[in-house]
Amino acid sequence: MLHWPVRTLRRAGRVLGFAGYFTGRLVVANVVVAREIVTPGSGLSPGIVEFPLRTRTSTEMVLMALAVGLTPGTLTVAVRPQPPTLFVHGMHAEDPQRFRAELARLQDHLLPAARPVEPVDQPGGARR
Repeated sequence: MLHWPVRTLRRAGRVLGFAGYFTGRLVVANVVVAREIVTPGSGLSPGIVEFPLRTRTSTEMVLMALAVGLTPGTLTVAVRPQPPTLFVHGMHAEDPQRFRAELARLQDHLLPAARPVEPVDQPGGARR
């Protein structure tokens, strides 16, 4: 049976989808940080938010913390394993709910890329 190529292609699609999303987020964050550097005055509104995670494994938690830390203007300050929670510092966190929503979008893109693809149903309903 050739079910593994389908699963591999689905996983590759998820990973590429996350890579595209994260690249876009990275570009926007770099532009915002660069604008802060070259313009006079301070448009910064730093803050720290508590962000509950929907992770199932420690690997997913670490990947989320790393993705946050790689984005300019954000930094994972602390990780609580139970319940899974990140404490995230943001340069532009004037609205904590909006900042959490941005983190939730990142998590929504990252988790499908980090999780294995379910086996493809075989004819007759049996799963391999």
